[in-house]
Formats: sequence, C-alpha cells, structure tokens
Amino acid sequence: MIAESSRQQASRSLSTPGLVAMGMGLGMAAFELRYGLVLMRLGGIGRAVVLVCAVGFSVWGLKELIAGWWPALGSRGFTRHRSGFPVEGRVYLLMMIVLFAGALLGRSNPLLLVFSAMAGPYVVNGWISFVLLKRLSVERKAPVRIMAGEPASVEVVLKNGKRWLSAWVMIMRDRISGPGEQLTAEALVPRVPPRGERRARYRLKLAKRGRYEIGPMSISTRFPLGLAERTLAVESASSILVYPRIGRLTAQWQIRTQAATDLVPHRSPRSGPFDDEFHKLREYRPGDDPRAIHWKTSARRDELMIREFRESRDRALTVLVDAWAPARPSGDDRERVECAISFAATICVHHLHNSRESHLTVSAAGDPGIDWSSTQGRLEGLLDQFALYAPTSNDDLEALLASLNGRLSARSRLLLVSTRPTEAGQRLAEQSGNGAADSRRTSESIQVLAADPEKVGSLVDWRTA
Repeated sequence: MIAESSRQQASRSLSTPGLVAMGMGLGMAAFELRYGLVLMRLGGIGRAVVLVCAVGFSVWGLKELIAGWWPALGSRGFTRHRSGFPVEGRVYLLMMIVLFAGALLGRSNPLLLVFSAMAGPYVVNGWISFVLLKRLSVERKAPVRIMAGEPASVEVVLKNGKRWLSAWVMIMRDRISGPGEQLTAEALVPRVPPRGERRARYRLKLAKRGRYEIGPMSISTRFPLGLAERTLAVESASSILVYPRIGRLTAQWQIRTQAATDLVPHRSPRSGPFDDEFHKLREYRPGDDPRAIHWKTSARRDELMIREFRESRDRALTVLVDAWAPARPSGDDRERVECAISFAATICVHHLHNSRESHLTVSAAGDPGIDWSSTQGRLEGLLDQFALYAPTSNDDLEALLASLNGRLSARSRLLLVSTRPTEAGQRLAEQSGNGAADSRRTSESIQVLAADPEKVGSLVDWRTA
C-alpha cells in the first residue's frame, strides 16, 4: 500500500493520554487519602485496590509523557511500548468515568454493573493490540540518493514472527528529519499472515538538499474495536542524500555561452599541425603542410592524403561558486543561495554529459566547501559535495580566486556563479588592474553569472532534468 508523507513542525509532543492518566492517578490517590470515601464504603481492601490503580495510572502516564517528550528514548527500554486513545476511545473512557462516579456516589449496583460491562471490551481491545504487536520486525528499503523536488518511493517490509496469530491493520509511521524540517510518513498493512511478510510503500518529495535521517519507525494498531491504540517503536535507521535541483540548459544559454567565449581573449595552445583535434582525411592541396600527410592512406589510394585538424570547441571548464549570504539571511537570500548551487550543479552536469573528454574543476568556499576535479572522481562525488555544501557569511571571494593561480590551462573557461554579481564584478575589475600577471589573466577571462531566480529562469528549464 502506498502512502504520502506529511509535514510536522516539531519533533517533540506532549502526550495527552499520558497527561490525563497521570492526572487521574494523582487525583484518585489524593481524593481517597484526603476524604477516605472508598474506605468508608468498601473497607480496606477497596481502598487498597483504588490506590494500586492510582499508582498504575500515574506510572503509565509518566512513561507516556517521557516517551512523547524525548522521542529518542522511544525505541529503547520501557518506553518501547506506548498506548494511546483515539477520539472514539476517549469518548468511551469518559462515559466509563461518569458511570463509575455515579455508581460510587449513588451506591447504585446497576450502574456499577454497566461500568464493568463497558470496561471489559476496553481491556480486551488493549490486550489484543498488545499481543498482535509481539514478534514483529520491519525492514526499510530507501534510496541512497535522490534529487530535490523529485518524488521517491520507500519500501517497508513488515514481518510477522508469530506461529499461529496474524497481525491485523498495522500502521507503520516513519520519522524523516532533514535540514530545517520534520516529516512523518505512514503506510498501512491490512494483514500479515503467521510467519509471513507484507510490503508497503510510501512516497517522499523532499524539497531541500542535504542529508535526511529516517527513523525511528513505529508500528501501531487499533484492532479489533478501535477503542485503544498500541504502538511499538522499532530501531530502524537509514539516511537519504538529497541532491540540489538539476535542470536543463536552454538554447539561450548556448547562445550566451558562445558569445562570451568569443569575447574572452585566450592564448592558442597550438604549436604545430598536430596540437588540435583530428577532423578528417582529405586530398592534398598545394600549400598544405607536408608533415600532415598520412602516408599509409596515400599509398593505399595512390594519391596524397592529408590529415585535417580543427580547433576543439570543448574547452576545460572551471566553475566557482560564490554563494555568499549575510549572517542573518532573509528568505530571498536563502533562495539566491539555493539558486546559485542548483545553477552551478546544472552547468557541471551539462558539461560532463556533452563535452567529451574536457576537464572540469569546481571550487566553492564553505563549511564544508567544494573542491572537485573530473580527474579525481565521478559525477556522483561532485553532486554529493553539492548536497552537503554549506555556505558561510565570510567574504572568501579573493581567496576563491587566488586558489586558481597556477591551476589553469591556456584554454580554461572560467565561470563564477555569484549571489552578489555586482560586487564580484567590481572586485574582479580591481584585481585585473592591480594584481599580478596570473591574477590579471584570471580576472580578465572570468565570466560572472548572477544567481537571480528570474535571470536563471531564462537559462535553465527546471521542468526537465
């Protein structure tokens, strides 16, 4: 069965049943010790029964409060099993309390008999639910990596280790904790046969990049009457790494890139006829360099054939990410930061998929930052760093540019994706006029891209990846 995840704002919760049970227990004990009403009517044995029930209510209520306020304890110790009251159970319990109070104050045996008849199904429901949760185990199969904004499916396998008894109407709840949000997912399994297993799925759609922790999981049931709910906490933890959103570069990006490439001066690395990319074989023409003659083909075809080369358009690419944000960022600041990260990741993916063997270098200052080269790892490693990248409010632009000195080839293309393009352009102009030779060459050849959602929207199609 498939279920959707829902958002929650807080991980802690105050257990209403626990609070009510603890209040009832303390109230019963205080009332009896103060007035001795049960002692006068039922004697010492009746009073002992009431006090034992009061202590039981108080201890159970305290356990529920601890398990709700400290969820990490929910899968260990005495808080592993929890109880709850649905709306129907609360109404039923209120009716029982009214009948018991009326029978006690009015000395009415018929009311006490009705109370006993109503208490029987309540106790039976709790006991059956407790038995059904015994010897249950769960296994979660979650994806290791997903893309932000893309739906993902998590499979949950519920196993019943009991020999004779089936597990009925089991609700599995999973807690998903990520950067700045808490989610709860549910999946329903109608029946698990003895010594059998059943599979269920729930869908996740995580909007923010980063690492999400899944677990602990809980298994609940209200079977058979729905008056009481028993919950079993299970230690089952896993994690999902969420990549930044990846789009598809549009034709406008190709036009802009070609225009910027033609305007940026660069030194030609060609020192001879064999330094560029081989294109084709053709007939020899007067004026061609004799060193380019392909002698084997010429002998086979009985005419001079020459190797023709052309300049490769696949230049090495270096991407710098300046995802600066103030110490107290606003919502727009955070949006620009995520836009810069997604835009840079999209450029890198596009380059690696379409530029054959050209080199790619990515660098970004942060905690943690990004320092990746295509000669050192796969695309997954780069996207992992993008997912965990945490920008800071420190002004690291000069240090980011200085890290490139001595690492660039003559045909390297430089892109700076910045959340502050105007300031970055001014810094580059100052460095071009006052810096050393390497710094001036770097500053003159760099192309600044603004991480503005409206401007990026014309260059990237976010609907497809």
